[in-house]
Amino acid sequence: MFRITESLVKRYRAWERPAQLAVALALVLLVIVLVFGSIAPPEMRTTAIIGVIGLLFVLQFVVLWANRDLVTPYTQAQRRYLRGEFGAARDLLESQRADADTKALTLLGNTYRQLGRLDDSEAALREALAKSPDDEFPLYGLGRTLLAQGHYTGAASAIEAALGAGAPPVVNVDLGEALYRAGQLERALDILKPLDTAAYEPYRALTVAYLLFRLDAAEAPPPALIAAGLPDLRVAAERFAHTPYGRALADDVQAIAAMGHPYRDC
Repeated sequence: MFRITESLVKRYRAWERPAQLAVALALVLLVIVLVFGSIAPPEMRTTAIIGVIGLLFVLQFVVLWANRDLVTPYTQAQRRYLRGEFGAARDLLESQRADADTKALTLLGNTYRQLGRLDDSEAALREALAKSPDDEFPLYGLGRTLLAQGHYTGAASAIEAALGAGAPPVVNVDLGEALYRAGQLERALDILKPLDTAAYEPYRALTVAYLLFRLDAAEAPPPALIAAGLPDLRVAAERFAHTPYGRALADDVQAIAAMGHPYRDC
């Protein structure tokens, strides 16, 4: 009985938020109706019974809808990660850690990074690479974590390996940044200059524009791009404030913000 209850609780935690709220509300209403039915006059009990049956039907419908995909814990965690629910994603992945494959370990490592737990992130990603040394996803994840730690040369090596393993061209943004921060400015310029950032996320496009400006290879980023991309860079600077990378990024954020408001001190 305990295992069944534990399984139900874990499944409930993995549901989408609307389904969780619907079940909670239905259970509260069910308790209220049951209490009402037990103390109501006889002529009102039929109404209470109808209410109970209706609420049980609603509960059954919501449970079936919430479990419509019967997705794996990995898929559930991936959905929560994409929604920015990193703590919930971590909990799901950690509960399956003993049987985790490369994909699950990579997602766990990336989740730890989003939570600022960089040592744990590196450990999980290296464990994933021990299982699949040439997999682009843990290679790229490790590169991102090493970059956040301030290990720029190692980050560049891991990201280059990810590109060699099939990572998409957008990953060159991270490679160029790692090389720039490692002081390999000519290589960084060679990577960043050819990039067409039109379809990139704003923070990536802003990163490329700003680094090219710092490398004397482009004009300052336009205000519209700064407004669109700066919030994500600011969040990253705050998340990694305890590392050399976070502090360097915070300085860049301040400099970029000044470009967007050149007359703010007048």
